[in-house]
Amino acid sequence: MKYSALSDIGLKREKNEDNWNIVLDREGNPIGFIIADGMGGYLAGEQASRIAVENMSLMVLECTSKKLSDESIREIIISEINKINDRIMNYSLENLGGLKSGTTLSVGMVIGDNLHIIHIGDCRVYRIRDGKITRLTEDHSYVAKLIKEGLISADEANHHPDRNRITRALGFQEDFFPDINKERIKPDDIYIFCTDGLYEGMSDEEILDTVNKEPRENIAKRLIEKAKESGGADNITVIVTWM
Repeated sequence: MKYSALSDIGLKREKNEDNWNIVLDREGNPIGFIIADGMGGYLAGEQASRIAVENMSLMVLECTSKKLSDESIREIIISEINKINDRIMNYSLENLGGLKSGTTLSVGMVIGDNLHIIHIGDCRVYRIRDGKITRLTEDHSYVAKLIKEGLISADEANHHPDRNRITRALGFQEDFFPDINKERIKPDDIYIFCTDGLYEGMSDEEILDTVNKEPRENIAKRLIEKAKESGGADNITVIVTWM
């Protein structure tokens, strides 16, 4: 697989609280794609997302270096997520006087022909296949719940006053359990990992249109440019990977 990645502070933030990493195997092949969006302001959010990315990077190496069953992989993921949640909570207690810090997290882990997806919060993973874009993750947010219940439309969600209210994230006593899914990778698939700074100003169709118009190596850069043209207030991080 090949990849490109880029992170931008956005137009209105003083600091980039996003963290990300591409995990490589010994031959330099990408086997892990990790993206996290910190919450808590300035140092708090930045440190929470850093803790998540660093520890998940080690977990990816562990899971991909052995022949493990899906059940064993799931057990390792759950164990590591619990540890990361505790680490972030301890960091808040020891360094922030008990103030909360947290992070969302989305991970893609390549094992054989499969992409294992680990997801908490409102970062997103998209798949583009046969000219169609599909969202592979479900936002853990208040507005996503309202959409699911038919109370608001997707367009209304983009401007809802509570659109940044997260219902599941790392760094809290409860509501930190991940969604874990497995996706079969096919030739010519494109996968996009992004923080909410990208899609807050762009629809899924606009993301697809941008992908279709750009060389793959330039997709991450152009998506961030488009997001900033649409307002781009928040931090924006994009990882693009393809066969």
